[in-house]
Amino acid sequence: MTIANWITLSLIIIAAGLLLFAYLKKFIMLQKVSSCFIIPLFAILNILVLRKYLPDSLHLIKVTIMALSLVTISTVFIAFEKLRTLRIAGRVLVVSSLLCWISLYHTIFYIHKVSIWLIILMCALYLAGIVISIILAGKQEIKFSLLFALSFALSAYLHFCSLIFLCFETSGSSVMLFAGTSVFTALTAFHFINQARLKFKHAGVIRYCLLIASQILIACSNILMIR
Repeated sequence: MTIANWITLSLIIIAAGLLLFAYLKKFIMLQKVSSCFIIPLFAILNILVLRKYLPDSLHLIKVTIMALSLVTISTVFIAFEKLRTLRIAGRVLVVSSLLCWISLYHTIFYIHKVSIWLIILMCALYLAGIVISIILAGKQEIKFSLLFALSFALSAYLHFCSLIFLCFETSGSSVMLFAGTSVFTALTAFHFINQARLKFKHAGVIRYCLLIASQILIACSNILMIR
């Protein structure tokens, strides 16, 4: 760990501490501001580590910057989600970050030959997840359900990529990647069901924690993969 790494890690701990303090003391503005710094600081730390493995890690760095930048902007928008435009833009950016990670991991299908029975089985399971989530959410506008189905399909595809990676290349990296994509897929379903019906009091905190956990796990898996 370099001095820059330690400084960045310290800032992450401070931001997390401020966020916890703000949540416990109900300092809303401090909570919103501190929540916007976790992902960008972690992105900086991630890139500081990856740059040691240049030029091999160059593509990983580019994808990481793009994906975590989109998530960072989304957390800023979602922090002020009472404005409908920002709320929608925040959700779109989170889904867009999925495309960045997918662009990195979809190549797993070119490396390994996946059995058709596994593809059919997983497609059936993911489709069941969509149907069950829509049923649990209750009666909704068709466009709302379609948008959920699209976002869930993207997260499911990334999850399937990580599953293939785990099956063929079991390692710390593949386990961490699978955990991260699993958390993100769960987040997608939870947000849809909660927004439609459950409306948990602390749903915002749960969503934020799941989002942070998923991005950290996915990004850290890149470090383990390149080492």
